Amino acid sequence: MEDGRQPLELAPAALRRQTDPAGLGFATTTELPAPTGMVGQERAQESIDFALEMNDSRYNLFVNGDPGTGRRIAVATAVEAIAKSRPAAKDWCYVYRFDQPEEPHAVALPPGMGRPFAHDVATFVQTARRELRQAFSSDAYATQRKELLSDIEPDHTALWSALREQIRALGFLVRATELGIAILPLRSSIGPQNVAPSGVGGNDESELDDEPLILSREEIDALPTAERNQLRARHEQAETLLKRNLPEITALEDEMAARIRVLNTATAEEALTQGIEPLVEQYAISADAVDFLRQLAGDMVAHADVLRGDVDDAGSASDAEGDEEDQGMDGSEGRVSLPALLRRYRVNVLVSHKPEDDAPIVIEMNPTRTNLLGRIESGTKRGLPFTDHMMIRAGALHRANGGFLIVQAHDLITTPHAWDTLKRVLRFGMIGMDSGGEPQGNPPGATLRPEPIPANVKAILIGDLSTYRPLMEQDPEFRLLFKVRADFADEMQRTPDAEQAYARFSANVARTSGGPPLAADAVATLIEEGSRWAEDQERLSTEFGSLRDLTLEACYWAKKEKAETTSAAHVSRAIAARERRTSLSEDKYNELIDEGQLVIETSGEVIGQVNGLSVRISTDHFYGVPMRITARTSPGVAGVTDIERETAMSGPSHSKGVLILSGFLAGRFAQDFPLSLSASICFEQNYEPIDGDSASSAELYTLLSSLSGVPIRQSLAVTGSVNQRGEIQAVGAVTAKVESFYRLCEIRGLDGHQGVLIPRANIRNLMLREEIVAAVKAGRFHIYAIGSVDEGIELLTGIPAGRPDRDNRYLEGTINARVSQMLRLYSDRVRAYIAGQNVGLARP
Repeated sequence: MEDGRQPLELAPAALRRQTDPAGLGFATTTELPAPTGMVGQERAQESIDFALEMNDSRYNLFVNGDPGTGRRIAVATAVEAIAKSRPAAKDWCYVYRFDQPEEPHAVALPPGMGRPFAHDVATFVQTARRELRQAFSSDAYATQRKELLSDIEPDHTALWSALREQIRALGFLVRATELGIAILPLRSSIGPQNVAPSGVGGNDESELDDEPLILSREEIDALPTAERNQLRARHEQAETLLKRNLPEITALEDEMAARIRVLNTATAEEALTQGIEPLVEQYAISADAVDFLRQLAGDMVAHADVLRGDVDDAGSASDAEGDEEDQGMDGSEGRVSLPALLRRYRVNVLVSHKPEDDAPIVIEMNPTRTNLLGRIESGTKRGLPFTDHMMIRAGALHRANGGFLIVQAHDLITTPHAWDTLKRVLRFGMIGMDSGGEPQGNPPGATLRPEPIPANVKAILIGDLSTYRPLMEQDPEFRLLFKVRADFADEMQRTPDAEQAYARFSANVARTSGGPPLAADAVATLIEEGSRWAEDQERLSTEFGSLRDLTLEACYWAKKEKAETTSAAHVSRAIAARERRTSLSEDKYNELIDEGQLVIETSGEVIGQVNGLSVRISTDHFYGVPMRITARTSPGVAGVTDIERETAMSGPSHSKGVLILSGFLAGRFAQDFPLSLSASICFEQNYEPIDGDSASSAELYTLLSSLSGVPIRQSLAVTGSVNQRGEIQAVGAVTAKVESFYRLCEIRGLDGHQGVLIPRANIRNLMLREEIVAAVKAGRFHIYAIGSVDEGIELLTGIPAGRPDRDNRYLEGTINARVSQMLRLYSDRVRAYIAGQNVGLARP
């Protein structure tokens, strides 16, 4: 070229960076150790370590990266290392709160003491019941009771006996019932009976013997009226006697009951003290545990009469609520049943650890509100709902308390109430069953409000930018609670250490899956494929999930052939099989071209027409496609019109690229005359939206060809963006684009003239398949790297682009000279048209 710059035809070695198997340092992967640590993610590792080591509830961690980049494994490894340096978390229990039963009390204990505490309490209750039975059945208790009532009981007995005899003389019997004292009529034909008096609330044998003497309601109704009136009069006299004497009797009974209560309390306290004090001393490290034990002993004293009963200790959930019993000698009312009492005294071990455990690590796979906070179960008794402290179940936050909670961010923000639940716990530092807006689901009448537990949890969310951005933009509290973000790169430098990491990882995959070990050439092919995924000869993809899949598939083919090792041929076969599985849409596109349905030329020359290269995405597969780009020019003032933009089929990046073309033309050719041009550019036979500026250089070539009248070689295809100075800039997916045009030319037959123009900056991004490298080596296909529009137009037309002289004029016959002359003629034509003159237009 006249400006001294020449397009660079790339040698085969520049098209694919190969790895020498001999340089890897092993024959097969059986010689390699298991992978350790992360490679190529130093920035992310620093962020993770910083967040995990910060002892502040606001420094929670968001791990950002694409799936398959090793985020989860890296986080788990880092968390495990930190957890080993942290002590085991506390045990947490819920116990009955005696003063507020609807608010169970949370008890914290050192790790490993929760379950022993529950067992010791249960053992104490059983032992205490036995001690109570022995104490209340002892001769000492009987003697004390007798002595205590010796000055009252004779008077009580005498008063009661006299009252009964007086009422008996009137023809009535006195009996205590559930509704009070009843005066029952006796048959007049039966004489007086000697009935020994008894205390209120009791029925002795003499009263039972009097049952046949009592008149029934039917017998009373059958009496003559006179007798019935006499019976009523005597009944009123009996009631008068009862009302006159009952207060004195009741006062004596109250005094007896009070003395018995004092005795019973003292007896129960003495029986329980020996068992409770060692327990209090054993768990003195927890003030909450001691407080519960003290209240437990007090409640057992108050219900000693129930606890010393001969009911089986095992109480089921349906026995949680007992029936009220009759009033006893001690005057207590509404006594709880024994099964309900025994359930009340049980300890619910919510979370338990071992003293030698590390700090807990919990990975919550389904972060619903219930799974995070736990749940309160409920049951029914006699058709009514109920719940209690024994029906509280731990959630992930309870299990992770004192340690780390790992959650997938997408699952968290798409599950109703889950994010709000986690946010409230982190913000307030408390784990409460009511820490959110979603109800627990317990039926009315079965409510429970457990005491919140202090939270000390380091939360780790694993996600990507699609989950990070909504949280940052829509919830101001997110940035306050998750102050650290660890960004996982999707690629890393292709260093010897990185190549060894690929080798060790694939070796471990083969080893753990039972596949044949990989030969060195197989690992070399995997490394090269990693660079292909990264679209960079100097980098490797960090999508280890894809590396794992390809290794498994290569081992599959090796096992299918019963090979002892997995070779490069097996890896290549796995790659080919994978591409065949996903390339149906790509093959259909090429068939349309081959059948002439889509018109793409790979030979000949055409003015204003070039083969551009684009990329299409089909589900999990993206591929390059050749596309015909054409341009038509004429005098006018409309400028460059992009047909795709006019039909709303182009995105902003593509529209920007087209607008740059006008800037290039004006800057290079229209310095001494106005640019008077109407041009249209079209992607022919394209029916899908287009975006990106990678075709802007191809569009410029069509304009230059149309303006100069020089045809473009159709055996070449072009990719690359252009700026207003005419410099060719790098684009993406250059490997896929080159391979798409190669496949088309291969189908039609390679003639040695076909090739692709790519930006010089994209040389390092080429990782072409071996067959294309071989075709270039044989001279059947060519790849050119260019840095400017001038280099490209010369290759496409075979005519020098031309360099301006001091007067900004180009050498006659060059592309730039022809374009300049045509644009000047366009300008003259427009001026003449506006002036009403008729100036002819001829090709220079």
